[in-house]
Amino acid sequence: MTSKLLVRKVRAGFTLIELLVVIAIIAILAAILFPVAGTVQESARRGATMSNLQKIHQAISAYELDNREYPEFLFGPAICKANGLPDGSCAPANFYTMKETAALVTGRYRSTDPEYLASRNARRIFSKSLYPEYIRDLDTYKSGNNVTRTPDNQVGLAARYSLLNGASYLPRTAASNPAFAPQSIPFYAYDSFDASPAITDIISGAINNNALVARYSRLWTGIVDNATLDALSPANAQIYQRQLFWARPPAETVVTMTTHHVPKGKILVLFQSGTAKVLDVRKLGQVPSAAPAGDYQFWQLSN
Repeated sequence: MTSKLLVRKVRAGFTLIELLVVIAIIAILAAILFPVAGTVQESARRGATMSNLQKIHQAISAYELDNREYPEFLFGPAICKANGLPDGSCAPANFYTMKETAALVTGRYRSTDPEYLASRNARRIFSKSLYPEYIRDLDTYKSGNNVTRTPDNQVGLAARYSLLNGASYLPRTAASNPAFAPQSIPFYAYDSFDASPAITDIISGAINNNALVARYSRLWTGIVDNATLDALSPANAQIYQRQLFWARPPAETVVTMTTHHVPKGKILVLFQSGTAKVLDVRKLGQVPSAAPAGDYQFWQLSN
């Protein structure tokens, strides 16, 4: 009786070959399903980013209609606790978080409150941005692929021309700031459209999350006089005119882009026409020259 039971138990199990076949089938299915799942997730995150770009276009159009100019920032710069300014010399730990900056801008403080001065300065600067009057939801300013999308306290410097004075962030005048030159402006890494990681290799899709590059600006080049403008080649004159500094920039003017999808081989670009496009990152290789620090002059792209 005992031997029969033992035989039945042996016959009820799997042989080694059968186990290996099952494992091989599971491995094949996993190899098929995992990339598909990754593609679906990337498609969903890309769709969310495109939706945010469309919201930004609607907001800057409304801002331009109200103010007769385009905003200086989309969300805005990182704010230092010491003075309420985008102070590039401020230590990383001394910046307000992005949420705290939003609270500074929207809050109402009495002159005796510790944050009064910072709030007053921040509100003045953010009067030139989409926040909070045109886009209040902070998630609208990020890309779905942004690895810093959860923490909002990471800050990086990005060089960019500004139409505000670098010391006080009041509007620039010939007397206060006669020569236009790029300024190092602190931005929140959470904010994917004012600045995003530098592209280090368009072939491999490598980005440097520790180096931010400005992706939105009213001005990408220094302002030139009429004689210099007349001396530009037709191609360079066209590029010079494709800037939000002008009252009626062409439809193919780049408004902003984000590099958080570059590891997947794509850049997401918003044009002045309102068109948001998913482009192969290698299209950046077609621009005339690479900018310093390994990034590309993406604003020379045409729609």
